[in-house]
Parts: sequence; structure tokens; C-alpha cells
Amino acid sequence: MNAPLIATEYAAARVDSVTASMKRTLLVGLGLLGVICAGALASPARITLHFPPAAEGTAVPDPARVARIGADIEHLSVALGERNHHRPYELKQAEKWAEERLQSLGWTVERQRVDDVADNLVATRGAGSGPLVIVGAHIDTALGTPGADDNASGVAALLELARDPALAAAEGELRLVVFANEEPPYFQTAEMGSRVYAQSLENAEVRAMMVLESIGYYTEEPGTQKWPLGLGIILPRTGNFLMFVGNPQSSRLVQRTLRAYRKAASLPAAAATVPGAIPGVDWSDHAEFWRIGVQAIMVTDMPPNRNPHYHEPTDLPPTVSPARIAEAIDGLAAAIRVM
Repeated sequence: MNAPLIATEYAAARVDSVTASMKRTLLVGLGLLGVICAGALASPARITLHFPPAAEGTAVPDPARVARIGADIEHLSVALGERNHHRPYELKQAEKWAEERLQSLGWTVERQRVDDVADNLVATRGAGSGPLVIVGAHIDTALGTPGADDNASGVAALLELARDPALAAAEGELRLVVFANEEPPYFQTAEMGSRVYAQSLENAEVRAMMVLESIGYYTEEPGTQKWPLGLGIILPRTGNFLMFVGNPQSSRLVQRTLRAYRKAASLPAAAATVPGAIPGVDWSDHAEFWRIGVQAIMVTDMPPNRNPHYHEPTDLPPTVSPARIAEAIDGLAAAIRVM
């Protein structure tokens, strides 16, 4: 047989195969985009995507802030390590440490019993009045993990925000809450700390809620950011940004807070308001406030879709970036002020 002819036919077949594959990929991408657009048009609250990630702030983070954040993450994930009902001593020590830190910054802390081991910590400052704004982060870890990103990073950021006197002086009442029992087996059960707290607010006027959920893992390596439902075809694939996530009823809150955040922060952020049924959208404490009709958002690095150390023993301080968290603090404070 004619070898050059066979090679030519094979090459042509490969081109046809690659072309067909590209066409399929394009059609899938267009189909997903069509679904998103159709959902946006069908939803009274509008399903929205705010991409690409952006930041307008240029300030270099204060080295002292970076050091504090790093030390807090180190204390929680190394000095204490795994902290949950399987390690009740470490969990109680973590709660005591966070309580004392908030008190040292001028906040009054009340404990709310969640179960026979764990408490929520509810911090207030001054004699605030008017609708509540709540900012929270969970302090417990999943079984077998020290939780540097999930969620020592969120607690460290919450403590850094507690230093901002402008937040405590803002109109309305601000509460900082350290939640217990966010992780399995308590997740989305009656013993989840945020559910206990949200239910206790049934007769209160709550303006908005923000949860800081795993905000410390970033990478500049392409292909490190994954998305549910194959959305990576049209969305960024590099995990170097923060994400604001809300349900359609929280869409205005997401837009306002993202706009304020981007003006003040040097760490890029994107946002989406999508139905809670999409995997990962309700995987933190904010969803318990959706249950009682409160606008709430999750600020996160989306660890299940980015961080290979998520819920693993390797979720340790060297894998997170205190400097990137520090880049976000001024933006988060600005976002909370507009809440």
C-alpha cells in the first residue's frame, strides 16, 4: 500500500476529529451560556454573573496585618489543629481564644449554646440600633483536617475586620459571629451553629449577612479553577480571585458589595447570583439566613473547586496566603459598610 497516502488520509481524519471535538465543545459552551441567559430572563430577581474578576485598589497590604493574619492561621491550624467534637478540648480552646481576641479589641462577646460542647460567639460593639448586619465565619474543622483555609482563614479575616473602628461606628448594628458546627455531621442539621443563631433572630430586623468561608487559597497556575456544570468553558480557569456568591433574592446585595469591594481591594473578585440548588452555592453558614428570608452572601475561594487540600490533613498554613487575605480586608470592610 502507498504509505504517504495512508499518512495523508490519517492526518485528514485527525483534523476532522479535532474539528468535530472543537465544534462539540463550542456547542456545549453555547448551550450552557444559553441556559444561563434563559434563567436570567426567567428569574424576576435575575441570575447574574460578574466576570472577569477585577480590583481597583492599589494599596500594598500593611506588613503588620499580614503578620497578624498569618499568626492567627498558624495558631488555629497548628497550635490547636483539628477542632471539632472529636477534638473537644481543641474546639473549646479555639472558642476561648477567639472570644478573648474579640474582647481585647473592644467587642462585647456573648456565648450562645449550640450543644453540650460547642458555642456560637456573638460580638457587638457600642450601642448600635436599627437593622442588624451580621458578618460571620465558622471556627470548627472537618474530621481529620487542621483547617488552615477551611476556616482559619475566615476567622483570621473576621478578627482583622474587628480592628476597624469605622465598622463599629457605622449606622445600624453590626454583629460579628464565630459559628460552631458548620462541618459534617452537623452541616444543615438542627445542631449547626448558624441555624441555631438564625432561628434565634426570627423576630429581629436583619438587613444583610456575609459569611467568610475559606478565603486563603490562591494560585496563578492555569486550569486550577474548576466550575460546576461545565461552566469552566466560559469562566476563568485560574484560581487567583475571591468569589462573592448569593442566591437570586440577594442579587442587589451581591452587586453593591462587590462594587464597594473592588474599589477598595487589590485582590480581584468576581460574583454570581444563582439558585441554591447548584452544587456548592449553599455550602456554608449563609444558607441558614436564606432559610429565614435574609439577604446573605458567601465570600470564598471556592475550595471544593480549587483547593486540593480541602478537607484533607494537608490543609496547613504553607498552602494559604496571608498576604492575599490582607489584600482583601479593606475591600471587605468597604463591602460591609454598604450593607
